[in-house]
Amino acid sequence: MDEKQIEAIKTQLQTVVDDVMEKRLGEAISPIVARETRSIVEKLQLERAMFGKDRTGMNDEQKSQFVEVVKAAAGIKTKANEALVGEQDSRGGYLVSREVESAILRIAASVGLIMSQAQKWPMGTDEKGIPNYTGSFLEGEFLGFDAGGSLTGVNFGQANLIAKKWQLAFVVANDLLADADVQLADWLLALGGESVANMIDKQGLIGTGNPFVGIMNHTDVTTFTLPTGHDTFAEFDVVVDAADTIANLEESVLDGAAWYMNRTVWAKLRTQKDAAGNFILPQAGAASAQVLTNNPTGGGVKPAGEMAGFPVFTNRHMPSVAQSGNNKKFIVFGNMKALAFGDKGEMTVSQHESGTFGGKEIALADQRALVLKKRLALTVALGAAFVVVKTSNS
Repeated sequence: MDEKQIEAIKTQLQTVVDDVMEKRLGEAISPIVARETRSIVEKLQLERAMFGKDRTGMNDEQKSQFVEVVKAAAGIKTKANEALVGEQDSRGGYLVSREVESAILRIAASVGLIMSQAQKWPMGTDEKGIPNYTGSFLEGEFLGFDAGGSLTGVNFGQANLIAKKWQLAFVVANDLLADADVQLADWLLALGGESVANMIDKQGLIGTGNPFVGIMNHTDVTTFTLPTGHDTFAEFDVVVDAADTIANLEESVLDGAAWYMNRTVWAKLRTQKDAAGNFILPQAGAASAQVLTNNPTGGGVKPAGEMAGFPVFTNRHMPSVAQSGNNKKFIVFGNMKALAFGDKGEMTVSQHESGTFGGKEIALADQRALVLKKRLALTVALGAAFVVVKTSNS
């Protein structure tokens, strides 16, 4: 059997594993999640084919070792890692290696908006205070001859990063756990990365305090209200209102600022027309080469377009056009570096042999539920770095 035939067989086996994983995941969670996860897995596979490595930074041997830990946690093999976590229940928990944790967070940064743009802070304890400047910009003064200068007070408040436990539970068939190796690792890593990125995006943008307060609901963030009578999201004027929104942001944080909104809202704004029936935004808001080059994410999430010289990023958690109404917030403009993301402690994996997951008793389906856990924190460090747009009150 020549090399091409062997490669063809390997590719076919890999496709079969991916098909089975997508089907099983779709049954346990949802077909949409399964498709999105498969998309990440296929990107990992393509990166390995083109560059010899993927964004996880892990090689096949490290991925195989990760699968061994997962199998051990699931009770398929004897305990492979002696680092039993005390806070886990009697089913046991196993520390995920730092390489695996880093791989999951790298995937999250490549698919998540906030994970790729927020300021990262390592946390040694469950709570960490970070400086929050609350004063106006500083000017200093010119001194006269033989005259003393005045003392300028620098106003610093404190924003607290408080770690909360995030977890992802998903179901995998016992036979698949027993047989799969590197391909299974791709799926588990992709699931973890996609899940944590999705939750951090949701909490960072629209969180209401359970457990974090997001930009849209933070009391220190400036609010710009549309003119009276403009009570739908589509009535945001891409010239006048955009200019007024930008004017509400402190000039020092404009470098790196961007727009954040739901893709259905952007669909309405990018196609606004003038009285003559011409599109107002150049090329209907398409992202220019300059915006793509200066993409503040540094890779991963890409802008969907450009408005008033700043990139536009869309996110599923922002309010959609269907949610339009008076006195409703729907757009964020600002510099995401003013949002702090905290990383605390190790990631763990544990297992459940019974219980209801996705409306199904897994013990009767010859399946096991695997649970990833990680302590994370999120807070708005500088409210003045954001402006939230809302519709008029009437």
